[in-house]
Amino acid sequence: MTTSRTTARRPLPLGGGWSWLVEMGVLVALFTAYNAIRAVWGDDPAAAFGHARGVLRIEGDLFSLVELPLNEWILGLPALAVATCYFYALMHYAMTPLVLLVSRRHGGWHYWRGYWALVLASAIALVGYALLPTAPPRLMPELGTVDVMAHFSEYGWWGSAASAPRGLGDATNQFAAMPSLHFGWSLWCAVQMWGLGRTWWRVAAVAYPTLQVFAVLATANHFVLDVVAGGACVVTAYLVVELVGRVVRRSRDRRAPEPAPVVPPTGDRPATTASAATASAAAAPVGDHVREESRLTAAGGPPRPRARQPGP
Repeated sequence: MTTSRTTARRPLPLGGGWSWLVEMGVLVALFTAYNAIRAVWGDDPAAAFGHARGVLRIEGDLFSLVELPLNEWILGLPALAVATCYFYALMHYAMTPLVLLVSRRHGGWHYWRGYWALVLASAIALVGYALLPTAPPRLMPELGTVDVMAHFSEYGWWGSAASAPRGLGDATNQFAAMPSLHFGWSLWCAVQMWGLGRTWWRVAAVAYPTLQVFAVLATANHFVLDVVAGGACVVTAYLVVELVGRVVRRSRDRRAPEPAPVVPPTGDRPATTASAATASAAAAPVGDHVREESRLTAAGGPPRPRARQPGP
């Protein structure tokens, strides 16, 4: 039973010094795919705004009851608004690699599951950006929303293209709102931080995605439905990776040889039935002889032989 429990959680290594190359290669491929999607599919304003209006129809009154009031409220608190802008611009790009590195140091299945879940969730999101380009609410002033980051851009490095530095807005996909990877990656960070076990990591696991939801909605960078879709990408990725991992481990365990039986040291090894019987049979006459000698000694000893009389 102990062996099966230990085997069930063994990591799935990629092998030796090639590991870093494989990991970085996959991430570079994702970055390349993102830029390719932006160049080919990410520049269709008509489709993007059409999809955004479709999101609004699905949300119904949720937008006017939650998202719009939140956007209006934060505009009246400049200090909080600027802090939220910095949170949105920085944490998405700082926390994710930090948690990835900490998870790698932690190692084992915790890291590999998280790594491939991050890759798969990002890949699913890229498909969404390609097939469903969606404008964020900040680009739709007719809804009553205000682009909070553009409104407070004098306090940071960003301009009118979300968190992109001024002059580099063309390097980002302005219609990559559905799904929200800002929330998706923060949820991924939460799962990984929770798995680290320490109390302060778990506090951060709850606080970080909660603050990220507040930031993306208050700055009008995402709809609520974008947030839900980003979370769904991450949850789906973890489920798929966990399922594949279980299949791989079971297959590997079936191919593993049976463990050899544990043989106790020679001094502790119990005698076989035949050996015990032989030893008992050999020991019995000796025991009887000793007991007979003891009886005779107690009775005065065996009779002495009589001395022979000399002949005539």
